[in-house]
Amino acid sequence: MLDVIHPPLGDLGLVLSLVTPYAGGVAPVVMASWLGRKVHRARRARAALADRLVVELIPTSTFDPSEAEVARWARQLGRVHHAAAGVPARGSAARLRYSAENGKMRCYLEGPRTAQAVLAMPGFAEVEVRAQEDRTGIRPVRFPAPEGPA
Repeated sequence: MLDVIHPPLGDLGLVLSLVTPYAGGVAPVVMASWLGRKVHRARRARAALADRLVVELIPTSTFDPSEAEVARWARQLGRVHHAAAGVPARGSAARLRYSAENGKMRCYLEGPRTAQAVLAMPGFAEVEVRAQEDRTGIRPVRFPAPEGPA
């Protein structure tokens, strides 16, 4: 009946019988490559989550942002994912954290280290951004005194 309706479909059984052994050999290779890619992405996300940058946002006492400033800062935070190129979405999210210490509320912005430039940009005119980095590893540059007569 298939030969009458559409002649090429009549050879479908022959084609399938020829392709089936190769498809059985290719399927494990495709599955292994898919699994390998998933594992690689998970490792990159874990590495990005382990190496995050935290900046503290310190507003002035007169801080009162307009809706336009808040919308602009939200767009800036949306760029964190794009600035963290190569980091999977799971590891490139920005997080705002609030804490109260000694009666003072503190705001922290956390994100992937590869997006450090976007995280450290001031989003509002009256907000200071301070990096929470350990500065003990920074050594000052020392220039030797010139030798010989001056």
